[in-house]
Order: sequence, then C-alpha cells, then structure tokens
Amino acid sequence: MLRLLALLCSHAALGFQLPAAAVLRPAAPRARPRMLNVDPQLFADASATAPLINQIGSTLAFSDQGGNLAGVFFQFSLPSYLAFLYFIGYEKNRTPKLGLFGFQFLLLFVISTIPTGIISKATYGCTLADADWLHGSAEALLTVTNLLIAAGFRAASCGDTAGEEGALTRKVALGLAALVALVCASGTSLGFGAHTPFMFGVGNLDAATVAALPWVAHAEPANALSLPTWAIHSSSVFEWLFAMQLVWKYASVTGNEKWKGLTWGMLPLHASGVAACTYHFFFNPSSLQFLVELQAFLTLLGNTTLAIAAIRIALSNGWTLSELNPFDKSKSDKEEALPALRTSPADNEFVLFAQLFGLTFACAYAVKYGELALGGADGSPFGANPIVAGLMVLLPPAVVAYSYIGASEGEKSPTTSLP
Repeated sequence: MLRLLALLCSHAALGFQLPAAAVLRPAAPRARPRMLNVDPQLFADASATAPLINQIGSTLAFSDQGGNLAGVFFQFSLPSYLAFLYFIGYEKNRTPKLGLFGFQFLLLFVISTIPTGIISKATYGCTLADADWLHGSAEALLTVTNLLIAAGFRAASCGDTAGEEGALTRKVALGLAALVALVCASGTSLGFGAHTPFMFGVGNLDAATVAALPWVAHAEPANALSLPTWAIHSSSVFEWLFAMQLVWKYASVTGNEKWKGLTWGMLPLHASGVAACTYHFFFNPSSLQFLVELQAFLTLLGNTTLAIAAIRIALSNGWTLSELNPFDKSKSDKEEALPALRTSPADNEFVLFAQLFGLTFACAYAVKYGELALGGADGSPFGANPIVAGLMVLLPPAVVAYSYIGASEGEKSPTTSLP
C-alpha cells in the first residue's frame, strides 16, 4: 500500500493526473468486432481484373510495348521527332509545304497506335501486330505519311506550286485518317475478331489454292498478315526510299547540300521499317522479340538523326537562338524564292503510281506466299533463326547506304528509285 501511494505521489510531482472516472468507474466492456460477410468471389474478380488493368496501363505508355525496352525507346523517340519538326519547319529552309505536312502527319500514325493497341490487348489479349484489321488500319496512316512526303518534295523539285501546297491532298489525307478512326472505333461492335483481315483480305488466296502451290511446306498461322496489310508494309518501305531520293535531289534544287544530310538521317528509319517487316515475316514469334526492340531503337536513332540533320539545314539558312523568342520583331516574315534550278522527273505521276502499285503487290504476294516454302521444324521460316533475322534487317539498309556513298563520291543520283 505504501509503495502504491509513493507511486501516485511521484506521478503527481511530475504533473500527471489520473482521471477520477478512470479510478472510480469500472471500464466499459469492449465491443467485439463484427465480421463482414464478404463474398470471396469479389477477390477472385479483382485478381482477375488486375492483369487487364496493368495491360491497359502499359498500353497507354506507347502502343502495346509500354512495359518493355521497346516501349522505352519509342517514348524517348518522340521528343527528338518534335525537335525535328520544329527545325525542318523553319521558314527559310523552304521545306515543301506538303512534305512538311507529311512529316507532321506521322504524329497521327503514332497516336493511332494507342487506341488500336488498347483494343488489341483489352479485347483480344494479343499484340497489335497479331490483330490484322487493327494493324493494317494503323499502318495505313504511315503509308499516307510517306506518300505525302514524297509527293511534296517531288512537286517542289519540278516547280509544281499547286502540288507543293497540296491543299486537296491534305484534305484527302485527313479524310482517310478520320475513316481509320471510324473503323477502329466501330470494328469490335461489327464483330471483327482478332484475326479478321484488314480490308476483308482482298487479294488473299483461298486455303485450297495456297495448299495446291507446289512450294508450300506448311499452312499459314492464324496471325499471318493479310495481303492488304503486307501491301501496306511494302508500299511504306518503297515510298520511304523514294522520298529519301527526292530529298537528296532537293539539295540541287535549293543549292544547299545540307539536305543530303537529311537523306542520311532517314536511313535508320528505313532500317526500322525493315525490322518490323522481318518480325512479321517470321509470324511475330516471342523468340524474336529482340526485333521489336531493335525496331524501337532504330526509331529512336532515326528520329535523333532527323533532328540533327534538320538543325544543320536550319543553321545553314540563318537560324539563330533569337528565333526562339516569339516577341522578336526583327525576324523577317519574307520567304526567299526558290532558285531557278529545277529537275524534271523522268516519269509522269501515272507511271510512277503504276510502278509503285505493281511493285507493292508483287512484293506482298511474293513475301506472303513465298515464305511458306521456308518452313522449319516449327513451321516458321528458317526456324525463326535469330542470325538470319538479323541479317535480313541489316542487309537492305546496308545496300541503300552503299548506293548513297557511291552517289556522294560520283556526284550522281542514287539507284534506289523506282524502276
């Protein structure tokens, strides 16, 4: 008892007081916690939904590659491309207006891969490359981009002012972009499946005809690209090569050799396109995922080299840091006239279109059905050998680079134009 009193006194000396109620009133009984009746299925549904949420989150990062190294490369490639657009659009560069619009139009292609990637992942559980109708729809905008660039530089090179402006062409391009958006928005409600062919597979050979071909060693897998989608890829590659040559010639039109540097800057993007086609050639196997990452890296490299080339062109035409000041009134709004030098194209537009059309579909048929003779033990061409795949990516750009090296040394046009 004495010890208890001493303890209480010590607390009082330290300024602590015990509430009277705490001493006099017995403690209230504790309420027992009530258990909630939770349906275990809710947790099962949540765990099943989590992967889908993660997939959509990564899709929003950049198409359907947001969660891997390719997504990182793709995302970092965008700032350099925006820098390229700024410098190539410098007014004293005299960049063909339709060509500049084409470079800007590429952003619509980039944007289109976001909703199409979301649909392919969330609806079908596959990548965009394996959903043919979505894949072809998005890639169609890339083909339009390359056509706009080539048409703009070609018109400027032959003095076609109306063609260089391309007012009607721009409206048609934007109309096609709206059509692609409409198809992508309504495709699933119309019953399109993951492997519904782009443009309903017009031009595809039926299964019986394919099986009767003497060289066919195996059937096509379900995710094989349709003929229209292969045609879109083929035309994009040829159009980009054609645009590279026209940009090279534009150096003579303007008297500014720095434009040839832009052609070199476009070369890694050509290699990026070849990497994508190579991946599709092997039916998009997970064992060749490095091709997707290589394509993304080449896109980053290509956008960077484009930006460097555009900076060199702008600097050669008088760009200074003062151009970044929107309030600088000393800047002249007057554009310099193009020099009198013009180059006349060897073929008219109809001939060029016919050549491109024929070359595109010949290549599409040859690749789509010719590769069926190359099936390995697992049915994929060359057994999806990574060394073969790597050589397929590197050799075409190497040949193109060699042709431009020869053109630089001999002061002649490269031999990468349409035949």
